[in-house]
Amino acid sequence: MSTCLLLDAGNTRLKWALLSGNEWLAEGIADYTTLAALHAELAALPAPESILGSNVAGPNVAAGLEAQFPRFPIQWLRSKPTEAGLRNQYREPSQLGPDRWAAMIGARSLSSGDTLVVMAGTAMTVDALSAEGDFLGGLIVPGFRLMREALARGTADLGLPDGTPVAFPRSTGEAIINGALAALTGAIAGQYAQLVQQTGRPVRIVLSGGDAALITSKLPPALAEQLMPVDNLVLRGLAYLARIEPLQETQQ
Repeated sequence: MSTCLLLDAGNTRLKWALLSGNEWLAEGIADYTTLAALHAELAALPAPESILGSNVAGPNVAAGLEAQFPRFPIQWLRSKPTEAGLRNQYREPSQLGPDRWAAMIGARSLSSGDTLVVMAGTAMTVDALSAEGDFLGGLIVPGFRLMREALARGTADLGLPDGTPVAFPRSTGEAIINGALAALTGAIAGQYAQLVQQTGRPVRIVLSGGDAALITSKLPPALAEQLMPVDNLVLRGLAYLARIEPLQETQQ
């Protein structure tokens, strides 16, 4: 059974998984400054016969990963007009981020109805999928930390304070944190309402990413009832593609 290495090169870190058929042999997280350590870790595992990756971290990161695997032709995912039963309605389908495309493919493998796909990382994306398999469009908003950092950079006195999620903030730190969470959950609620209005059907919310738990804590009950938390959604999408599409094997 063929073994495939999956790479999710995000804005701040790399997630990876080693797949053999339907079995996840191993997974982990690596820092871009210590890619050599990742190579050493993978050396103790079965050698991959193919590598499939999503990269939104830029060409330098792609080059660094390719340098770590000189015998392995990394196949970087590109968004297509149609793939894995989905139709990409972006005006320029190739301009859709590969992480968003992989996340939607992963979500589709878990939810066949109308679905809102939310990736809560450095930036938060909120993408609408119809039951018919159409990607209708979506939002990109600054993530939780980016919102706080933007206020710290753009104001003289606010800084980057701490705080906790509360109903009525009574400190500057609480006001900033809860304001950011309100903006994020509001974006989800708005797109959820739009999708329900357009289709007239129940909508599932598939949520993944580093800030997923934080956002979950502030979602309105009506939305929380429709929530499906999923770890490593981009890797799940890549795994689905690796199983259904032939990949170029590594050089021996």
